[in-house]
Amino acid sequence: MLDSNQDQHRVVVSRQPRVSTAVNHKNTVRPTMHSVQQAQTQPTAQELKAAAIKKVLNTTAKSETQTKKSSHIHFGFKRVLLALACSAVAVFAIVYFVNLNAPNISLKVAAMQTGIEASYPAYIPMGYSLSDITSESGKITLNFKNSDTEEKYSIIEEKSSWDTNALLNNYVRKEYNDDYTVVKEQGLTIYINNSNATWVNGGIIYKLIAPTDSLTKKQIKRIAVSL
Repeated sequence: MLDSNQDQHRVVVSRQPRVSTAVNHKNTVRPTMHSVQQAQTQPTAQELKAAAIKKVLNTTAKSETQTKKSSHIHFGFKRVLLALACSAVAVFAIVYFVNLNAPNISLKVAAMQTGIEASYPAYIPMGYSLSDITSESGKITLNFKNSDTEEKYSIIEEKSSWDTNALLNNYVRKEYNDDYTVVKEQGLTIYINNSNATWVNGGIIYKLIAPTDSLTKKQIKRIAVSL
């Protein structure tokens, strides 16, 4: 009886369906070669960030290089301008110095030729300038001309042993008659006849010869004391 039951149990067990452990390959999704390559080549967030930083650094480096080149060109141009400006100033200074000292140089040459201690006036009336210097034994003549009015005046410097009284008696009264005035200015005794004048200083007789009314008394006094 026991054996019969065991046989029945065995039959039942043998009839139970088997569970298949096979994998359904139709429902399984396998990655393709294209999708694998695409996943491998797509950059990560870290790589994107690194690439962006590198691009910014490259752009900044190029900008700094261009700025340095531009600054170098600008600096070189400024150096050229500075050199030209300095050259122009130097030339102007030389020309100005030569023009300023040319009368004194010419006067010194004439003084050596005549043997007298001639002097050049520190004051020259406005509009006048030295036109030429003539010399002869013991005498120098400075000629001035007004470029606007064409008027001229001359200063004669002549070596002499006369004093003020000798000048009055031997020259003033003969040339000016009684038409003169006496002006005392800074130790000088100046005899003035209209725009003409004469005085003695340091063994030199000075004679100012000018057209009538071309020079004022004030201008004559300033010329005299500036010599």
